[in-house]
Amino acid sequence: MNSRERILARLRHGRAASPAMPYEVSVRAAEVETPVDIDTMIAALETAHAEVFRTTSAEWPDHLARLAGERGWTQWWIGQDEAGRIWQNHASRPQTTLFNNWERQKTALFDEAQAALSQARGGITETGTLVVESSPQVPRTLSLVPPVHIVVLDEATLVATLRDALAQYGPGKMPTNLIFISGPSKTADIQQTLAYGAHGPRELVVYLCKTGK
Repeated sequence: MNSRERILARLRHGRAASPAMPYEVSVRAAEVETPVDIDTMIAALETAHAEVFRTTSAEWPDHLARLAGERGWTQWWIGQDEAGRIWQNHASRPQTTLFNNWERQKTALFDEAQAALSQARGGITETGTLVVESSPQVPRTLSLVPPVHIVVLDEATLVATLRDALAQYGPGKMPTNLIFISGPSKTADIQQTLAYGAHGPRELVVYLCKTGK
């Protein structure tokens, strides 16, 4: 018996001695409903260095236009989602570019974009996580490249847990890419010192909106 055969024999013996046990979810645990707690959502986001504004779906564009002026965000990039359409039609918005051609626009995105705007698909209150879908109409790069990322989130789309968020997608309906965002980008790879914005947005601004005026 050579070395390879001895290794395979030990692996087969170990598998037979310790067969894999199926993972079982406790019925009791599955039946416990976690409440949707907006205060927990906000606290988690702010702990992760995100900035949260509670407003309404009618008021956030005006507030964002004022905020952009105060902070000098003049070069905006958007996708073809609800927030992008609203912002593109806002009279006081700064210069805004619709991101719809990666090959043609990628250099300008990296060199010029100051802020990007996204509409969240939903939010997870337990962890303070934003769920953003990417697609050809809303490329993932929008949430990764510009130094400031603004996300509009409707309170009606909040769920309590990751399980609840994924349960909203039926069989075969899961998008090819879901982005889970819980704060600005950060890393501690260099001398174990936490740094923000090393490989993505250094600022995350969230508009948590109620429907209506």
